[in-house]
Amino acid sequence: MRQNIYKKLEQMERIYAAARQSEAYRNGPSGAEVMRTLLRRYAMEQLPGESRAETLARAAGISTRELKDFLWERALAAGPESEHTTEASKRRW
Repeated sequence: MRQNIYKKLEQMERIYAAARQSEAYRNGPSGAEVMRTLLRRYAMEQLPGESRAETLARAAGISTRELKDFLWERALAAGPESEHTTEASKRRW
C-alpha cells in the first residue's frame, strides 16, 4: 500500500515538473526576441540581405552551419518537446 502511494507521488511530481517547465518555455522570450537582444547588446547591425541568424553567427565568429548545429544540440537537450520537429524543418537550414 505504502509503495503504491510513493509511486503515485513520484508520478505526480514528474507531471508537475514537466508542467512547470512547459509553462516556463511558453512564458519566456521567443527565439527572435533573444536574437534581437543579443545583437543589440553587442552592437551588431544586420547587413543588407543578411538574416538575423547570419548576423548572430557573424557576431559569434562562427558559420551559420555551426550556429544551426549548436541550436539543434540545445533544443535536443531541452527535452522531448523538441522531438515534435520534422525532418523538413531540419533541412531548411
